[in-house]
Amino acid sequence: MEAIMERVKGLLPAACDFQGESKKAREVARDEYRRVETEQENTLRICIDGLVAKLANNMANKIEETDEKVSYQISLVTSYVRTHFIINDMIMDGDIVEATTLIRKQLESLTRMNELDSKPLLKLMKKTPNVINCFKRPGKQMYPHLSEVAHFATSRVGELLHIVEDGELVGPSLHPQYVQAAHGCFDLQALVTVYFLFWFIDKQESWYPHIDKEESMAVLYSAFQIALDSGVIVNDEKA
Repeated sequence: MEAIMERVKGLLPAACDFQGESKKAREVARDEYRRVETEQENTLRICIDGLVAKLANNMANKIEETDEKVSYQISLVTSYVRTHFIINDMIMDGDIVEATTLIRKQLESLTRMNELDSKPLLKLMKKTPNVINCFKRPGKQMYPHLSEVAHFATSRVGELLHIVEDGELVGPSLHPQYVQAAHGCFDLQALVTVYFLFWFIDKQESWYPHIDKEESMAVLYSAFQIALDSGVIVNDEKA
């Protein structure tokens, strides 16, 4: 046992050094992302993050009438909110594969939230949320891409890790780095969360009748317009 512990102690510096280098790399990636981020991207991110936080704070209020469906939705919402801010950090820190994988989880959670509004609970239990059936065209456009990255289904996913060239050596970076694809990843994050916010505001109106949703809707419509103007959301009529 003592010999094993000595070996473990010997590995600790390697783990600490690697994590230290990764932390430094993420700080550099975040600085570069913020430098390149457009004013529209920044404004959209602030609008969405602020609205998610504001609506999440309403969850401290008691819901008068609950059942198994409502409890399920509350758990889904809580997980969605937690994950939302984790994804933002991952995008800016250069962890694009990981962020995209979690966006897939968010889309599936949002699908389940919607399914619970219209289908019997027993028919949904232990079944994968049907994203394409719920979101139609946007689902068909997003979900295959998100799944490809989440499952690392093709070699091109490796490009999201940032390819380093050092003489004859070419390969993915072990530490996160800024890549242009981070902005496309943010577009997906924003798109899914805008859908979530429309659902969440309406749902809160039924959970908390005393809450005035007008201000929240005004902010959301502003964010929606920015998303349209910046191409995050495409108007089907113009497509």
